[in-house]
Amino acid sequence: MSSATLTVTAARSRLDEITRQDVSAQQKVSDALDLGTEYLSADFGYLAVTDEQFDYWDPIVSTDVPDGIPDHVPRDLSTTYCRRTAEADEQVALHDLPAQGLTDDPGYQTFGCHCYLGTPLMIDGTRRGTVCFVSEEPRSTSFDDVELLFADLLARVLGYEVQRDWEERKLRNQTNLTTVLNRVLRHNLRNDMTVIRGHTQAMADQLESDTHSDLILENVDQLIELGDKARDLESVIDQTAPREPTDLSRLAACVAGTVEENAPAAAISVDATEEVVTPVRPSFEQALREVLENAVKHGGESPTVSVGIEQTPTAVSIRVTDDGPGLPSQEREVLENEAETPLVHGSGLGLWLVHWIVTTHGGTVESTVTGRGTTMTVSIPRAPESSAEASTGSSGGASVGSSGKPSVESFGTPSSTDRDPIPELTRARDQYRAAFKESNDAMVITDDDGRIIDANSTAAEIYGVDREALLGQSVPEFLPDEFDFATAWESFMASGNTRDTMTIFDSDGHERMLEYAGTADIVPGQHLLVSHDITDRVERQAELRMKTRAMDNAPIGITISDPSADDNPLIYANDQFCDQSGYEKSEVLGRNCRYPQGEGTDPEAVDRIRRAIRDQEPVTETLRNYRKSGTMFWNRLTVAPVKDEQGRLKNYVGFQEDVTESVERDQAMAKLMENVTLPASIDLENDREERGDA
Repeated sequence: MSSATLTVTAARSRLDEITRQDVSAQQKVSDALDLGTEYLSADFGYLAVTDEQFDYWDPIVSTDVPDGIPDHVPRDLSTTYCRRTAEADEQVALHDLPAQGLTDDPGYQTFGCHCYLGTPLMIDGTRRGTVCFVSEEPRSTSFDDVELLFADLLARVLGYEVQRDWEERKLRNQTNLTTVLNRVLRHNLRNDMTVIRGHTQAMADQLESDTHSDLILENVDQLIELGDKARDLESVIDQTAPREPTDLSRLAACVAGTVEENAPAAAISVDATEEVVTPVRPSFEQALREVLENAVKHGGESPTVSVGIEQTPTAVSIRVTDDGPGLPSQEREVLENEAETPLVHGSGLGLWLVHWIVTTHGGTVESTVTGRGTTMTVSIPRAPESSAEASTGSSGGASVGSSGKPSVESFGTPSSTDRDPIPELTRARDQYRAAFKESNDAMVITDDDGRIIDANSTAAEIYGVDREALLGQSVPEFLPDEFDFATAWESFMASGNTRDTMTIFDSDGHERMLEYAGTADIVPGQHLLVSHDITDRVERQAELRMKTRAMDNAPIGITISDPSADDNPLIYANDQFCDQSGYEKSEVLGRNCRYPQGEGTDPEAVDRIRRAIRDQEPVTETLRNYRKSGTMFWNRLTVAPVKDEQGRLKNYVGFQEDVTESVERDQAMAKLMENVTLPASIDLENDREERGDA
């Protein structure tokens, strides 16, 4: 049984606190295993890496183990309890091995423990080991669903921590490798090529023909330039240089002038008359120079290059356009994919410099090639992004060697210069947890079988059970018997997303209608379902449907709007209204009735309608409206509030009548009468009386 003093809610809360600690991965794993042993009333717990192919089992992290149990001693997998977990590739729970007839199990023969709970350890989507809890004495009862779910959650968390440490160490190793290679380019290659160039030039001076020497010198110069850019690249990766407010218009003009001096055949124009000030590092000038030099280089014998600068409240974009044959496709692909492959690589480091400089400013680089040339667009935010400023260091913890297994030696305490708590990720996780817990929508996270492993309080309210009791239950338990959950779930897992409505029965048997959306694998093996209760809305719609049947065939347009929602959206429109406006019902419902208005609509009449709606008073106005086709018609609109017996506003009903013919007839008559002048001596009223006119 679980510890009576530690509930699953308290255990989950402590696990969350453990993962948020600014400590090494080993410490997190060790603390989580201590928590697991306490909650499960086990004697000890361990995280082991396994390899079935090589019959390998190594408990790389463990709690204090009982006497006789080896600590951090690799063994043959076939002699351990974990053999069962590896073979089944799923959780294995054995509460009393002798009572279950398993005294001949190799694990029991080796260790003699009576109780074992093992869960696969997943790293990067692949099983790499197990997270296990063992006791020397048997349990009186088997592990319950809540305990199994908690052990599964703990294993997932530890798998994430090890995977994260693995990736961070991999990045650190790649950075170290980059530094070494860059040093070779900076020093060895450049220095040796300088020597080669000097001797080649000396030999060329003694030769009658300079054809071969010119070719050699040209290639040597390109390699020396490559070494120089490698040096520049190293300085770009170093993000310690502070940003300074810089007028990018002036900077672009200065860089353009320098490039134009070095390429007299080129014509570079800068279309930037206003100041565009944004904070950048000194390296940004290098990025502009590389883009302009690249445009001149690919622009032909007499290239024409234009530079334009645009700014928005949040970003600045610099466009460099040339009239050359276009950026080579392999260069574009390198920029788009942000990586080189054995079959696709750039011709040099210039565009990589641009990419690194711009991305360290939190920006982007895009290329557009047309028949008239190439446009390179560099965009950076007007204010520094914190994520872009974050360093790329990593915290210490479990690493994974060349074999893909975590190494126990790597679980060390990070130094002050090596530690990176990754504040942005921590803040994002905290924001997610807060949104999850406090959301007005019901949120549940399930495993691959549809079992609920986490839920917020809104979900517990909708399903009619306490949150703790909801954990471990399966979604199908709340669905009608006729609902084909297996087919729907298989489709959801295959597509990765779903959106629909469904009927559930809460714990009291009450029927509820939910509108839901699902996202599969928010983390591997965990799936998010977000829903909200629309039972009342469906009932109101049914009631509305009954009340509006008499309106369906009315000779004038009739609409009903919902004042309880923002902007009074239409919830009903009859066919006559749709015919009158030219819109389908699907285009009408959910929108405010202002959409038929246009430039010719009298704003004063619209304002009178708005005031009447605000004051909950009836109003009638004749407006210029426009059909979907764009044609104008005159609409006599009456809007009236509908209130219940207590005087509370329930709806607004609108009566809309096409009076175009009547209005146009009156307008024509008024225009005709403007051109008619009657004699002053004629008294129309007396004349009609004398003739007996009505």
